Amino acid sequence: MNIKKIVATAALMMVALNTQAQQEVEVGYSYDGNANLSSIQHSLRIAEFADERQGVEPALIANLDADYIGEAPLVDLVRDAFVQLFSKGGAEVVDSGEGMVVAGTINSAQAEIVDRSGVETIQLTIRTQIQLQDGGRTIYETTLFGRGRAPASEGMAAAARASLDRMVNDLARDNYFMIELE
Repeated sequence: MNIKKIVATAALMMVALNTQAQQEVEVGYSYDGNANLSSIQHSLRIAEFADERQGVEPALIANLDADYIGEAPLVDLVRDAFVQLFSKGGAEVVDSGEGMVVAGTINSAQAEIVDRSGVETIQLTIRTQIQLQDGGRTIYETTLFGRGRAPASEGMAAAARASLDRMVNDLARDNYFMIELE
């Protein structure tokens, strides 16, 4: 074997070793909470969310024993969870207009297996920065840590739904955020 074949074979072996399995995940999130947001005095536009995770496929939820790929980009899943929160909570959600704007940026999404009272559990944490903007200026900003847990037997989709629930419910319970909306 000549040196070119050896190098080519070694390169192919390294690529094969670094290729992690992909697992498709149907999150199918639906907000079932009971947040009462009808007292919000302004219409809300939920802006397109940004993804600051570097070098990852947009639909990647997290990687654990495989790359877990959602049915849509993670930013769309997160944004949709907030749209559902405000819509189902009674706020006026609009596609355009001069109301207030909720903007978001996903900073990270990490999963790990933890032992919770003898049960192997997937813990997924999606860290999202949220801004409330009025007239082009930011009037409120926070970072939400949507830490969701689900038994490993229920899979990554259940952990993702729990993470989204935690994230939107934490924002709905944030008194400072709500004060800015009234």
